Amino acid sequence: MRRKETSFEKLHRYRGVLTVVSVPILLIFFIIMVMPRSSPTDFFTPDITGSVTSGNVIDQAKSANPLPTGDSQQLYAVVFDAGSTGSRVHVVHFKESQGVLELQNDALQHLKPGLSSYADDPEKAAQSLAPLLDFALETVPEELQAQTKIKLGATAGLRLLPDGKAEAILGAVKAYLSQSPFDLDPLTGVTILDGSDEGAFAWLTLNYLLGQLGEDGEDTMAAIDLGGGSVQEAFALTDAQAKAAPDPLYITKLKGGGKEYSVYVHSYLGYGLMAGRAAVLAWEEARAANPCVPTDHSGVFEYGGQTYDLMPHPEGASASGCAKLVKLVLKQNEPCGAEQTQCSFAGAWGGGHAPKAFYVSSYFWDRAVEAEIIKDHKALTYSLKPKDLEDAAENACKLKTSEINTIFPDVDDKQAPFMCLDLSFCHSLITQGFKIAENSKITLVKRIQYKNEEVEAAWPLGAAINMLNT
Repeated sequence: MRRKETSFEKLHRYRGVLTVVSVPILLIFFIIMVMPRSSPTDFFTPDITGSVTSGNVIDQAKSANPLPTGDSQQLYAVVFDAGSTGSRVHVVHFKESQGVLELQNDALQHLKPGLSSYADDPEKAAQSLAPLLDFALETVPEELQAQTKIKLGATAGLRLLPDGKAEAILGAVKAYLSQSPFDLDPLTGVTILDGSDEGAFAWLTLNYLLGQLGEDGEDTMAAIDLGGGSVQEAFALTDAQAKAAPDPLYITKLKGGGKEYSVYVHSYLGYGLMAGRAAVLAWEEARAANPCVPTDHSGVFEYGGQTYDLMPHPEGASASGCAKLVKLVLKQNEPCGAEQTQCSFAGAWGGGHAPKAFYVSSYFWDRAVEAEIIKDHKALTYSLKPKDLEDAAENACKLKTSEINTIFPDVDDKQAPFMCLDLSFCHSLITQGFKIAENSKITLVKRIQYKNEEVEAAWPLGAAINMLNT
């Protein structure tokens, strides 16, 4: 009787067949294991853009290190905004997954005065950033600090310093920040930010946070940001409108949401709120009797290393007189290389087009709160008409400094003498400078609710995105 064949004997007898079948299966398995799990050409989603390329073009960003499917990592960027009146640090936190950046948080800390206040002491200027650097070190996890990029962008305050002083401050700041564990680019890590880049990044940030990227240009929002030393305006144009620009430097190409935008951007250096104050106080015809200064106040205003006398008018401050003086300072009649009707002020082309919607920020917001136009201190945005600013200026210019402190409790004692001037400047800048009609609706913005976070609609977020992808 024949013995029943065991399982082992069967395997031995069919060993040749099993070998033929198993080899290709093992080969396929090996190929799958060694293949990359994501494409190195994965792009960011249209939500976030910002990589600066040559030719003043801000292009859609691409992940420098695409991640395997299903994996994610935490990324941080530290951006110092060195303005004319103070310094701020943004610690921006992203989650990256499959080459996509998703904003998690924009932590902010600020201090006064700004770097330009230390014009004669560069080392002290650098050391003034210590509390902000400490905040960044506390916010970014220690294990991620070495790979976290850091940047300082100085704005109008340093641009206005006499030759050599700005460079000395930047050198001291670079040496100071290079001692931190963060990743500082030796060439671009500490710079004076170009005003057009500042405006372009602010426009990009605003429209990203509002979810407007990907819409037609006419449906995006115009951005006006009033800093201490300069004011920036940015809005989208059609290609035909962009071609009519008297100088190509007025136009920045931006990509976002699958679309390319031709964005008008201009930075008006010397027309920020503090620089505007200085210009109004220095105007030759008003030095001895200034209609923007309350009768009960005399003193000085210091800005950009210079001192300006506050000389009240014998008849007191006057909203109409102050507005006329501000209008002279704006220099509306200077040619801009196009038809005069297309000129804005200070010899600049205004874009030749009126956007549908304006979002204005920074000092516009601050003065509206102090003048109690905005009464809800928890508000993030507020809609008004330019006429509201004019009415506030009328009220402020009727008051003495002591009365301003009583009626407007949110006004700092040091700022009280300037309420008439500041509100007149804000109103004239909007209506006479940017040609926005008195009864048009504009939106003042402090921060924007983005998912579960309140995010400031300022240039550092756009700069952070760019920095992570260059």
